[in-house]
Amino acid sequence: MPAADPNERKLALIRFAVRAVRVSASTIAVVALLRQEWVAGAAFAVAWLLILGAPRLFPALQERERP
Repeated sequence: MPAADPNERKLALIRFAVRAVRVSASTIAVVALLRQEWVAGAAFAVAWLLILGAPRLFPALQERERP
């Protein structure tokens, strides 16, 4: 197996981190809204929406199709 490019490994780690933050923000938003904590729920929902738009601002974050 050939060694991966260090930049590709770093980019893969960043993509993973963005996915983890996206899942966390949506989960926390749902839990906060279920507990009727409206401000926290709305804040995390907005954060989740902003994270969803991140690949448009940073095209390198978009998932690449695997061969």
